[in-house]
Amino acid sequence: MPDTCYNQVSMQCGAVGHLGERFNGIEVAPSVPKGRPHHPAPDAVSSHGNALKNYLESLHNRGLSDNYIETSDKFLRRYLDWVATTTATISPGNAEKYLSKSNHLKLNTRKRYADYLRAFLKYLGMEFGITIKRPNLLPESVSDEDVEKLKDEIRNHHSWKLSITNDLAIIETLAKTGMRRAELANLTVRDVDLKKRRVLVHGKSNKDRVIPIASELCETLTEVCNGKQEDERVFGMTKKSLGVKIHKWAIKAGVNLHTHSFRHYYATKLVEPGANLRVVQELLGHSSLNTTQVYLSVTADHLEDAIGLLD
Repeated sequence: MPDTCYNQVSMQCGAVGHLGERFNGIEVAPSVPKGRPHHPAPDAVSSHGNALKNYLESLHNRGLSDNYIETSDKFLRRYLDWVATTTATISPGNAEKYLSKSNHLKLNTRKRYADYLRAFLKYLGMEFGITIKRPNLLPESVSDEDVEKLKDEIRNHHSWKLSITNDLAIIETLAKTGMRRAELANLTVRDVDLKKRRVLVHGKSNKDRVIPIASELCETLTEVCNGKQEDERVFGMTKKSLGVKIHKWAIKAGVNLHTHSFRHYYATKLVEPGANLRVVQELLGHSSLNTTQVYLSVTADHLEDAIGLLD
């Protein structure tokens, strides 16, 4: 169903016979007769680019993560390129048309694209009524056996000893801190406080949090950080290369694990023995307690076992 703002844009488009009308600072082009190829006006393309630039600056000023800004930029550039080759206008209507081109993609991807469009159009003073909701899926269950299989595969691999030590440390750090992949990639030696046995994690939207670490992990990180400068990354890898490495080892070990699996593993290990959900929320860096509460469902089998004791 057409959006109110879209109707306003359409009316303006039909009312002008030449380029030059603007809607919230964005160039509005007249409709093009059928059969006539459309060539976007340079001014329109330029104003689109300026709008995107200003929007991205606003995201930066709000303290949103570099990753979110970068992915928003890439998607919205593709959208604006498409707009420039069709109507040379930005509107909720053509945003919906562009979004429909991603119907073959995964639900999470389509939801992310819809969120990018909604935020951008809102910045321009327009409303985008399309909302894609994720199904309420439970986090994957990760077993101790799978984690051990992965570690055994790394240990038994004939490679440079330092590389094996580093890879095992990556697995142990993920499993015992619940860090996100980007957080682990950005972890520096300065962030690791071995004396107080804790790590400073730089999370989403520039929100820092402190995670206590067990003595075994403390020993592991002591070995990994030894000889490195304070501003060096602990593992010296990018977010992408970390994901590739874990995926490679998981395939060799025959287990279905990826970097985010260890976040689920960590959360479940905290919730199972009855850790306070507010504490778990803080350790995971969840903005909403609702996100953390999902892990209560993962431990449903343990709850049923407990009730069974009453029989």
